[in-house]
Amino acid sequence: KYWFVAFALFLGVNLRTNLIFLSAQPDCVAALFAVGGLCLWTERRDSLLRSACAIGLFVCAVLFKQTSAAFTLIPIVYVLIWKRGLQNLFASLIPAVSILVTLGIIRFIWPQVFHAMITVPGSIEVNYGHVPLISGYLIATFPIFLIALLAKRFSRDVTDERERWIWAAMTVLVPASIWTTCKSGGGYSSLLVGYLAMTALFVVKLDSILEWMAALRGWRSFLAASGLALAILFSFLVQVDRDLALLFLRCGDEKYDTAVDFARRTPDRVISPQDPTIAYRGAGYFGRSLFFELDAHAVNGNWPSELPESMQREVAEAKYVVQVRSYVPTPMFEQALVKDNFYPMDFVALRGSGYTLWTRRPE
Repeated sequence: KYWFVAFALFLGVNLRTNLIFLSAQPDCVAALFAVGGLCLWTERRDSLLRSACAIGLFVCAVLFKQTSAAFTLIPIVYVLIWKRGLQNLFASLIPAVSILVTLGIIRFIWPQVFHAMITVPGSIEVNYGHVPLISGYLIATFPIFLIALLAKRFSRDVTDERERWIWAAMTVLVPASIWTTCKSGGGYSSLLVGYLAMTALFVVKLDSILEWMAALRGWRSFLAASGLALAILFSFLVQVDRDLALLFLRCGDEKYDTAVDFARRTPDRVISPQDPTIAYRGAGYFGRSLFFELDAHAVNGNWPSELPESMQREVAEAKYVVQVRSYVPTPMFEQALVKDNFYPMDFVALRGSGYTLWTRRPE
């Protein structure tokens, strides 16, 4: 009934999650598969084909983003809250068990993949002290969720099947999104599934909200409509300044070709760990990626305070290093350059750009 409004609201979640819909990250694809799997599971009606497709989508979601496994807990919570009965409970366990079986197969056949998928993310530190702060932020800055709760509290409507599934989803996804945000390195994008669940509740309660507003007369109706509009705008635009900053940030600038040309003309080794394409396009040297190396050698989910040994060896073999200014700070990289006797050159063609050329001091 309100499909266009629902589409706009769900699209607005992008503004609360660091523009995750525009980012080259697996979160959105994983959420798409997981939501698709959940929809098929809720409508399976004893259909083996739908059940199999739902499980397949759940597995695909987990392969893209491991925390998507939380979606397989929703059928269990739904049964525990609304259905009860051992037969229903055993059926609800199938998606979660399927994920465990899939991970077991991966561990047996590809132990290295299992290590990267499960062991490494599992070692990331969770800052449980941040839970109250993140929880308060999530609820206090998303007033349409509070409006949906009030609509549920004072509405006499019978809870239908859609709403039951949404309550089960919120029971799982909101705590899961808070937990992932509190992990070391977590950010607002980790709140994606929580926002989706809370927005879904608001959408299904729109009928009750609009009926209540229609029953008001005069200035009360105007105030209610204005308040609802402000709540919607605030819910999705509260951090628009951060979104705009991310939207216009870039790694490097229009002097990229100049940096590539320098790497092409110099006979000495040039590396560019923050953007390996510079050295590759200029000199055919495919070096290590600084960010990949830092991720691969993370300590409790945090980047190491010093460059990994492999990266240090590459710096030691170079004559020139192209440093690229980006929104991701890497102080350990600059510290390693200074420690290895490099200093920034005043290269006229790159002056004032996002690129800095470092060279080794003469011995």
